[in-house]
Amino acid sequence: MTTKDTISFQGREYFDDRMFVLYLCKGKVTVLPDNTVKTKIYHEDPPDQYLWCVVTYRNCIGYPAFRVDSFYKKEDAISYIKLIEPQSPLISLNGESPQNLLPYDDYLIWKKKNNFKEYDYCSLYTPGGENAREIIIQAKANFKGIR
Repeated sequence: MTTKDTISFQGREYFDDRMFVLYLCKGKVTVLPDNTVKTKIYHEDPPDQYLWCVVTYRNCIGYPAFRVDSFYKKEDAISYIKLIEPQSPLISLNGESPQNLLPYDDYLIWKKKNNFKEYDYCSLYTPGGENAREIIIQAKANFKGIR
């Protein structure tokens, strides 16, 4: 499905030049006996005990989750975002990361100038629903631990 508002690249329809978008949220991590790790993402109403999670979504229709990183401190999660987000591969660079990375504040200006939108979980859920959340399962080998 191609629309005039998307960019076709490698069989997917992206919302803009960025291949990935990052999302800061609260979550809970459980290591399962089958060598997988389950992260429950709380878009609303998190439990009392939670971790800070940075979810990397493909910036395309359906926002498929690509990975999730977990942190004990919000400041550490934000530092991670500031480091990683400007490195996001761009379609205009044939899926490669920029060679000359912008400082984070300049990166934010670049996003605003280009009218790039952030991940919006509301676009994926039925209007009127309550306590939106999702579960992301990843192989334990791909889990970077909680930082």
